[in-house]
Amino acid sequence: MEKKEKKGKLYIVSTHIGNKEDITIRAIEVLKLCDLVICEELKVGSKILRDLRIDNRLETMNEQNETEKVFEFIKMINEGKKLALISDCGTPVFADPGAELVKNALVSNIDVVVVPGASSLMTALVRSGFSLDQFLYAGFPPRTMEERIKFLQELAKEQRTIALYDTPYRLLPVLEDACKVMPHRRVYVGINLTMPFETHHYGTFQEIYEKFKDERIKAEFVIVIEGATPADSMRKPESIKYSEKRSSRSDGYGERPRNSRFTRNRSKYGEQGRDRKDRRKRR
Repeated sequence: MEKKEKKGKLYIVSTHIGNKEDITIRAIEVLKLCDLVICEELKVGSKILRDLRIDNRLETMNEQNETEKVFEFIKMINEGKKLALISDCGTPVFADPGAELVKNALVSNIDVVVVPGASSLMTALVRSGFSLDQFLYAGFPPRTMEERIKFLQELAKEQRTIALYDTPYRLLPVLEDACKVMPHRRVYVGINLTMPFETHHYGTFQEIYEKFKDERIKAEFVIVIEGATPADSMRKPESIKYSEKRSSRSDGYGERPRNSRFTRNRSKYGEQGRDRKDRRKRR
């Protein structure tokens, strides 16, 4: 009699984005029963499992080891193992390692199962109140001011609602540069979404920048921009002189009070001082 071949699976498991109660029952069950949990950072992954009272094996996959780990994990799944991929927060593959693993799993005819859950992108879009008939996820703006302004000039023509992320400490530079390109465009900024101290801010780019410019901000955020009118789309971008001298320091903080409410209430992931979201991958 022919031996029945074992069949492994790859689970893409969404975790919470701040509020621990937002993780799903299904996600907890998968993380308990799988053979291995793949995370980006061991410290963060361990805390997620510990908070859920789950004792399971963890392995990391990040920019440094992604290529070798993809090969290793595909081999394990082909041997019949069930692996679960998680992100530091929210939905995996969006703006963090994992895309190559999913791509290779599909090419290898591996069953890929998505366990949906919290997403800061969808949370912000729905909360914005802007039209969602169509929307554009624009990812992360470039790091340098000149490239970022070019990026924003392209977005200024877009008639769909736009959502974008950036690292916790780069909110002010993005707002400042957006003021040069589309100062009167309506925008929503969601900060520390789903947390008890989440905040929501509406206005034009100019108004939001004026509101925040004296704050020392280091918190997770999502920016949602209202789509351009047909007249906005036809307008030629103004000539902008590029100067690295700006109202804030190069780290994006400026000379701001250290006791700001945004510093006190920053997201737990924003505190780690890393620039992982700046991979032009990444949220």
